[in-house]
Amino acid sequence: MTRYAIHYGGITGASVFAVFLLLYLAGFNPLGNASWIGAWIPIVMIARSVKMYRDHECEGFITYGNAFRMGLTTAILGGLLSALLIFIFCTVIDSSVVDQFKSDALAQLELMETEFKGLLSEATYDKLVEDYNSIDVKTIALSEFMSKSLSGFILSLIIAAIYKKKSF
Repeated sequence: MTRYAIHYGGITGASVFAVFLLLYLAGFNPLGNASWIGAWIPIVMIARSVKMYRDHECEGFITYGNAFRMGLTTAILGGLLSALLIFIFCTVIDSSVVDQFKSDALAQLELMETEFKGLLSEATYDKLVEDYNSIDVKTIALSEFMSKSLSGFILSLIIAAIYKKKSF
């Protein structure tokens, strides 16, 4: 199981980072809304890892639990690799990506300031602005890892249900 999870997790992490680089080179902020362009990659790689493991190692049969573990392990390894590569990129190559993300997020927040203050208290809004201002590269990398892991958890639940096959 580990071999397939490492293989497809590596492909997932590298592919997500490749999309990150393509967005960066195209002039988009790869941490912003444009990053959703690569959302399909973990779906395809988790499904592929579960299917390949089932077909090659489990003789065409797999339990829901094993399929779920394979998918989740693939997602976690892919999330870890992509977060690590993004952390290295933002630390070594261009730290302005994080600053651009912060300024874009704060600009969006300011556009909706009146609505936020109407729904929340002014103190809550000020805390939100303070939290956005404190974002750094570690926060971005951790957020990347956590979002990939959480989405991988949900995807693995679904994909395991699709690919499970019991032997007769």
